[in-house]
Amino acid sequence: SVDTHREMKSRGFMESRLQLLSDICGAFRPGVLTALVGVSGAGKTTLMDVLAGRKTSGTIEGDIRLSGYPKIQETFARISGYCEQTDIHSPNVTVYESLIYSAWLRLSPEVNENTRKAFVEQVMALVELDVMRDAMVGLHGVSGLSTEQRKRLTIAVELVSNPSIIFMDEPTSGLDARAAAIVMRTVQNTVNTGRTVVCTIHQPSIDIFESFDELLLMKRGGRVTYAGKLGRHSNILVKYFEVNSKAQNLRLLQDTTKRNKEIRKQFKWLNYCSGIFN
Repeated sequence: SVDTHREMKSRGFMESRLQLLSDICGAFRPGVLTALVGVSGAGKTTLMDVLAGRKTSGTIEGDIRLSGYPKIQETFARISGYCEQTDIHSPNVTVYESLIYSAWLRLSPEVNENTRKAFVEQVMALVELDVMRDAMVGLHGVSGLSTEQRKRLTIAVELVSNPSIIFMDEPTSGLDARAAAIVMRTVQNTVNTGRTVVCTIHQPSIDIFESFDELLLMKRGGRVTYAGKLGRHSNILVKYFEVNSKAQNLRLLQDTTKRNKEIRKQFKWLNYCSGIFN
């Protein structure tokens, strides 16, 4: 929750604090690609920022655990990576130089030079940028790498720190179908290394949605609607909502039947009273 802004109070919202997330419960597993989906304003990025320890204001309540142990932010920061939605890179260096800089800056001092360079080569191959190692990054939309290549470079910059958990904020945002498929192939390659990968995604295509293993679906108010496996062709998800839809319809039918009985009783009573007074 965060303090309510003065402008919101001036518009009639009188609560002292605004709750952004409510009763969130879920789990992210190694080697599993999880989609964090919801309408705009549902709290997808807010939830991911809370989990990654990037929220420094407001009040956070609840329990975050890693393999059953309470999360310690200092340790978590060393084993996690975060790919921003906006790709920010120095335009005057090559792909290889960008990754070498990140590796020297973020890997442990105990890792020697040869090991660092070998690891950078592995990461470039993983994200399929090894053939572009000497290409200049350039300015976005002007020169150098394309939007999709810059997105893969963003993922690679995080991977060279050798994280166990990676958060990605809308990795396919602003990409056409072909470019999005290439980026998702890179994301899947990352998952196949045994890492835990969580992606926020907005209005994914069927092909992209099918590439995810599990789903955390959120609605307005920062609440979880569904958390679990998708299944082949999303059959588990569909079955869940079919069952819940039938249950809701049954409850609605029961409520309507009960209400109709009460109305009939009232109508009989009115007829009885009408007969007495007439």
